[in-house]
Amino acid sequence: MNRNQQRLLWLATAAGLGLFIGGRWNIPLAAWLAPVFVIRFYRTSERPWRDFGLMWIVAALPTIISWRGATFMAQIHPAAEAAFFLAITPLGLTPYVIDRAYARRFGSPLWLTLVFPVAATAVDFLSSSGSPFGSFGAGAYAQRDALPIMQLAALSGLWGITFVIGWSASLANHLWEHGFRPGRPALAAACAIALVPGIGLARVLLAPEAAQAAQIAGFSLPEGELAAMMAQLQAGDEAGFRQAADRLHAKELAQIRALALGGAQIVVLQEGAGLGYADQVAQLLADAAAVARAEQIYLVLPTVAFGAAQAENVVRIIDPSGAVVLEHVKYGGNQFEGSLKGDGVLRVVDTPYGRLSAVICWDADFPEIIRQAGQQRVDLLFVPANDWPAVKDIHAGMATFRAVENGMAIYRQTGQGVSLVADGYGRTIARVDLFAEGGTSDFAATQSTATPIGAVPTLYPQIGDLVGSLMQLGALGLLAGLVLMRVQRRAARDVAALS
Repeated sequence: MNRNQQRLLWLATAAGLGLFIGGRWNIPLAAWLAPVFVIRFYRTSERPWRDFGLMWIVAALPTIISWRGATFMAQIHPAAEAAFFLAITPLGLTPYVIDRAYARRFGSPLWLTLVFPVAATAVDFLSSSGSPFGSFGAGAYAQRDALPIMQLAALSGLWGITFVIGWSASLANHLWEHGFRPGRPALAAACAIALVPGIGLARVLLAPEAAQAAQIAGFSLPEGELAAMMAQLQAGDEAGFRQAADRLHAKELAQIRALALGGAQIVVLQEGAGLGYADQVAQLLADAAAVARAEQIYLVLPTVAFGAAQAENVVRIIDPSGAVVLEHVKYGGNQFEGSLKGDGVLRVVDTPYGRLSAVICWDADFPEIIRQAGQQRVDLLFVPANDWPAVKDIHAGMATFRAVENGMAIYRQTGQGVSLVADGYGRTIARVDLFAEGGTSDFAATQSTATPIGAVPTLYPQIGDLVGSLMQLGALGLLAGLVLMRVQRRAARDVAALS
């Protein structure tokens, strides 16, 4: 095999691994291995523009395939999603360009191993900062279910994970270029990287028992029911929609009573479960308060009210006295859904079951917002949600990072997706896939779980996205260095021409 064939094999290997990074088919190790081969391919390139084009194709195609239908862009048109991924791929490849430029100028000293991870983390953070999609697509999410790696989020948020993965790939190339004969400094760097999963594993294995537990039950609507009701509404069938909403609310109240009689201390419904016109939602809230009072339970009730200029997507917590003790208006994705935008301020309520808070679905994709829960030492965060098949595992996995970052349990009751309960270390206590489990003729994804409650101290709520911001500063320094090198080369050519 000649050199060019070897290089194409490296790129093909990276493309194959790319099918399993973060999308519907996720293997955490793939995210560590793929950049090793891409770095090797591009550092050895003698035709960087052509090879950048190859990387663009090789990076975009696996992403388009493995993420097909998983983004909101697909709801517009499948071609829009593919075009979106093609358009953003070059940004994700800029760390390889910066890495190659420095490698060509300085060779392979150990300090060069930091160039790629700094640039990669900066780009990852830049892509998520201020994005209407929140942190959706961030590189660290490829480590969902890899609990030892996820623990780093408790210190640095997502960005420390991105950095360590990038550093590992860069260090692997350093060792490759030195014949895999590491000197002491390189060996020390490898040991530092190995400490991350090691310490993470110890943190999980040595985690103490939660301070207390509560029996929490949740349920979702059957597949397609919410969509059918929305179709009635959009078709202008007000009478039919009202009748469907009233029937649904009556069944939901009966289900809440049944779960309370079965021992549930808290009952949770999926996003949009209380769907109706404003007067119907008001009546549902009154009836739900009566049930909570009669059964002496807490009730986490999401509603979507129509009739005003914008739909109001709200979750409320009702206590055993029938009082609404927490109200949160959905903050994330409103510009796409056309609903009233919340203020992004998390409310909390102290209860016999610890300090509780609640957000809705897309809200949990914004780490800087959910960080408020960690700052307020929330014990349990409710995340009623509504997904679709292609995104169900991706979105549920993202939510567990909020648990680790903020040291709190989460209870995610989801329609059209995966409902799960996770503790403050990201460990899954219960998981129900609506599409795999099915449900009764009335409800689906019904679960009743002894949920651990108790806040775990973490650093992320205090420092927030400091690591991401520092990486951006570092990347600016790297770019300034590239400009300086170009100026020096030009000056050297001018001197040579004069002489």
